[in-house]
Amino acid sequence: MPFTVITLSKVPSSLRGDLTKWLQEVASGVYVGNLNTKVREKLWDRVKDNLKDGEATISYYYRNEIGYKFETINGDREVLDSEGLPLVLIKKEIKEKDKSLKEGFSKAAQFKKIKNIEHSKVKKSINKKDIKKYAVLDLETDGLNPVHDNIIEIGVVKVGEKQENFQRFIKIEGKLPEEIKKLTRIDDEMLEEKGIPLKRALEEFIDFIGDTRILGYNFAFDIKFLNSSLEKEGLAKINNKVYDIMQFVKKDNLFLNNYKLETVLKSYSIDEEVPHRALEDAILEEKLIHKVNKLWDIL
Repeated sequence: MPFTVITLSKVPSSLRGDLTKWLQEVASGVYVGNLNTKVREKLWDRVKDNLKDGEATISYYYRNEIGYKFETINGDREVLDSEGLPLVLIKKEIKEKDKSLKEGFSKAAQFKKIKNIEHSKVKKSINKKDIKKYAVLDLETDGLNPVHDNIIEIGVVKVGEKQENFQRFIKIEGKLPEEIKKLTRIDDEMLEEKGIPLKRALEEFIDFIGDTRILGYNFAFDIKFLNSSLEKEGLAKINNKVYDIMQFVKKDNLFLNNYKLETVLKSYSIDEEVPHRALEDAILEEKLIHKVNKLWDIL
């Protein structure tokens, strides 16, 4: 039996019994369950007959290209059929303005607006302690195994009263795999000329971030590598509060084909290529933080 969802902004008492007989109320006004076609149609007819005000929507499995169909009642959206596909038309209500009224704000309203702006400026200058402080970390490595492989680049964007960047190349023993050279455009000569010992790079990184909260994309990978490297060098593991941006993206954007950073950035209208370099990737991830629902609020 097809899965069915019925939502109502207001549930009449005359309907509640019918709805709860066939469906489960999982939230206020949201009813879900598996119904055959006959029961679904009868139940929806009951909704249409008894809903005097408020909006109602039904969504259910349907054999078309998108796999579902929906109907609405009393909403500001109209369902249109386009060659078998349901499309949503948002109705626009054009209201005539009374030409006898002068548009704009009264002097009193303008004065109040100016006072609010001044108050806001004062409040911003006072509440510097409320400025969000966090760091975005990205690592480049020569492999996927945190025990046997190496960090070759560390990149951090630290945000607070001002933005600061941190980038270090790290010398390694042996040669870089060809696929890593192609992906990152980091080569052996670059690491030899610009790289520093791992322990020194880690100590400078720890000094740079302090106790700041750290974010990263697919961050479990970076944290495993980082803590493994710290342990190898006899340094304490990271004890900062950490957040994985990808986990918030998965909750905010459920239907992406994949959650590669390139795909996610485009889905949030960040049209920049991912260079697979630590600092540059961290800068892109910092831009993403501002776009993801609920992530910015917790910082």
